[in-house]
Amino acid sequence: MAAISNVHNAPDVIIQAKERYCQALNATNLALRDPTLVAADSTLMAILLLGLFETVTFENWRDYQTWATHIEGATALLQVRGQEQFSRELGIQLYMQFRNQILQACIQRGARVPAALVEVTTEFESSRLGMRYVNNRPGSLALIGFRIVNLRADIKSQRITDPDAICQIILDIKSDLQAWAALQTHRAYYVTEVIEPRTGTYFNGKRHVYTSVWGAQVWNNWRSLGILANEILLNYVDQQNAYNESLKEAMRFEAFSAIRNLSTDICISTTDLSGSPRASTMIWPLYIVSQEEMNSAAVRSWAADHLHGIKVSLGIKQAAVLADAACPNWREPGLMSSIDIGS
Repeated sequence: MAAISNVHNAPDVIIQAKERYCQALNATNLALRDPTLVAADSTLMAILLLGLFETVTFENWRDYQTWATHIEGATALLQVRGQEQFSRELGIQLYMQFRNQILQACIQRGARVPAALVEVTTEFESSRLGMRYVNNRPGSLALIGFRIVNLRADIKSQRITDPDAICQIILDIKSDLQAWAALQTHRAYYVTEVIEPRTGTYFNGKRHVYTSVWGAQVWNNWRSLGILANEILLNYVDQQNAYNESLKEAMRFEAFSAIRNLSTDICISTTDLSGSPRASTMIWPLYIVSQEEMNSAAVRSWAADHLHGIKVSLGIKQAAVLADAACPNWREPGLMSSIDIGS
């Protein structure tokens, strides 16, 4: 109802939606106090939907704390549910949805991954169904994400300050990301098609065709992590002493190129998701692209424009708030900051 109100500018509908939200919130709080219902899938799903309501009605950064509170509550609830939740597919899917949201909240705050999520993830990967997931996918992209999020948090808090150590950690992470991608190629999760004639609908006249409904989300998670990792490397490569100037230059150029290539792939993947229910999975990848100053103004503007498109088509206001925070001048690319190492 809230999304319909946003799409069709129907203020009377949002009033009804907020009334339903309050009812759902009260019912969920009652369930959380019930020793039987607290660990039920329906309770965790209710918290997921309450959080979704917050993203839909997200007007400005003052609303961020309400959304984050739901995410924090889900983290504690995942821990309470224990390994039993991984005995069924619905439990696994709920865990994965919240894991992604928790990581997004940590990235936004510059905070470390909660110990409870690390514990739950270990339980998942050691469960019978969890091991099947791990065996079907080379390496754990989630654990790589944990390492990047924790490093960003440690840098922010000055828990780690040595440029040599930071660069070595990032190089190890980049190696693991590349290993993950290399082992995906034989499964052909996506192919790139060139669209003729070119139109503004397709970024660079290309589109991705994925072999599964979750393919774009998984690959865009990988691309987003790659952007964040290379961003850290660019910030510290000149300060470290382990490599000579020529090697530093090569590392700078490789990281810069990687950020731009990964951002381009995220933009290319956007078209087939736009206007579909899965478009919401593009919000954080597009936000990362739009705020990255290593990208050209055209790329940042495209990402911001599609974030606003998600708000228009799906009614998710958080997408537009993130776009405006990342690049306020997105309608005027000439006013947007952009760094070009190759110039």
